[in-house]
Amino acid sequence: MDEHGTISAHRPFLLFVSILILDMDHLKALGINSRLKLNKDSISGSELNRRSYPTLKSTKEQIKKEWTPWTDKLLQCGYQNHSFTPEERSEGTSIMKMIEWPKPPNPSVPFVKSSDPAHVRFVILNSTKTFYVGDQLQVMLQMKDFEGHPKKYGGDYLQGRIHTPALKAGSAGTVIDNQNGFYYLNFNLSWPGKVEVSVSLVHPSEGIQALERLRKERPARVYFQSTFASGATNETTVCNLCLPRTKPLCNFTDPRTGEPWFCYKPKKLPCSARINHALGGYQQKLLREEDKCFFQSNRNIKEPIILSGPGYVIVKPSPRAGKHLGKCVPGKPLLSPSGFYYQDRWMSTSCDIWHFNTPASVTDCLRGKGIYIFGDSTIRQWYEYLAGFLPGLRKLNTTNDIKLGPFLSVDQTNKIKMEYYAHGNPIRSSPIASQDLPFIANKLDEIKGGRSTVIAFTIWCHFNTFPVEPYIRRLQNIRRSILRLLDRSPDTLVVIKTANVQALRREVSLYNSDWYSYQLDLVMRKMFEGINVAFVDAWEMTIAHYLPHNLHPKRVIIKNEVDVFLSYVCPLKLF
Repeated sequence: MDEHGTISAHRPFLLFVSILILDMDHLKALGINSRLKLNKDSISGSELNRRSYPTLKSTKEQIKKEWTPWTDKLLQCGYQNHSFTPEERSEGTSIMKMIEWPKPPNPSVPFVKSSDPAHVRFVILNSTKTFYVGDQLQVMLQMKDFEGHPKKYGGDYLQGRIHTPALKAGSAGTVIDNQNGFYYLNFNLSWPGKVEVSVSLVHPSEGIQALERLRKERPARVYFQSTFASGATNETTVCNLCLPRTKPLCNFTDPRTGEPWFCYKPKKLPCSARINHALGGYQQKLLREEDKCFFQSNRNIKEPIILSGPGYVIVKPSPRAGKHLGKCVPGKPLLSPSGFYYQDRWMSTSCDIWHFNTPASVTDCLRGKGIYIFGDSTIRQWYEYLAGFLPGLRKLNTTNDIKLGPFLSVDQTNKIKMEYYAHGNPIRSSPIASQDLPFIANKLDEIKGGRSTVIAFTIWCHFNTFPVEPYIRRLQNIRRSILRLLDRSPDTLVVIKTANVQALRREVSLYNSDWYSYQLDLVMRKMFEGINVAFVDAWEMTIAHYLPHNLHPKRVIIKNEVDVFLSYVCPLKLF
């Protein structure tokens, strides 16, 4: 990864893009035939929506209900057939189709024929144009292999962003895969000045093919364990979502959600003697010999692509006055780009973000509120930020695991209560009591809700090593509970934090690649589309920032995420 943490956008492009004129000198420098003609539809707004990868297929698509491979996969792992409604069956299959990724035409591609970012150059189209704030910027590249030959198929996972380092400004864009070796990246120009462009190859298409194979064939590449204890006897056995039935199993399926979980039965103790859950380890030697070359740090994992010609444009202030966006309220569609950084402050494209820079401003916002935070360590950072920022919050449960929780903090003077719970299995953790890993859906069903109740959650990272089907089912269960909560208490605020990007080494890629996270992020957005919830777009917020990618973003990014969250809690400025 380069020093700027270059990254890319991926959401459907929402605004019309005018036809752009190619700079033929740049095209020649790229080795592209100057007689190439672009169909105008290939860069129109409607076509960008169709070609942004992956193609988002309609959930209304006709699906044969008598054959649903999505539920078939789940039933093999202990999910109960009767628990799926016809609508959920169709939805799951449709979502699986939605995230289908284009594959290389040959399942076995020699390394020299795979994508090589060092041979690729990107060019800013129409770079001599006078740009204004609010305009669109487009760049183009043609992927090449290690022999320098143009590739004729797509499926590479690219990331890119625009940025102005002097202004600490940055924004993510949209990648369009023409599936013939050509890629376009589109950006909204949101601030004036010298705006630079950075593009990187996250994974070649051949590497993604290997990642898909791992997801399908090695779903237990992260395994778990539980300790069973009674008196002086202790036994530890392997646990997972879907265990081969080679030995007797203990069934710990949640009776309320139907979410399955299994451990191998101890030799001497009963299943009821289980006392904890923990990460067991990581399976090694996952890749076939011919696939190892597709996962080389400093060669084809998050490697920058060099530009041809000017790597920047000069953007002038818009002659049109900026408009008031209005307050942040749940139920708004999640736009792309969802915002941009300017002077290290996140500016939303859909509502007015307030920046809570003092403990007093946060306290005023949260006064009288009960805040429930559920999920993984990337949203636990919100709890840790708020607990450390507000001097009036007193931590009441210091005996719990310092990283896992659950946690409770209270400000009695201002009547603020804040709780954090890690989400239920699967979760990679040090030993934790089984009862301290509740399912989010069950906790939501226990909350009365109301105007003074705020709920924030995320769930994605710990599902990266599993097939997508269990993740879809988990979100369906959570959505059911949210709808029940909003039905009995419509004034309850529910905020969803999306996934975020991270640093990738070869080892990390095989378990927690950005590509895995991106696919789950797409599922999450689709699952909660059209529901009266709010989103904090951590994906674009970590993509757009200048700091290097990190699974646990640095404080400046967390502060901006929390500011967006609080702008939904307090949409009217109180300070």
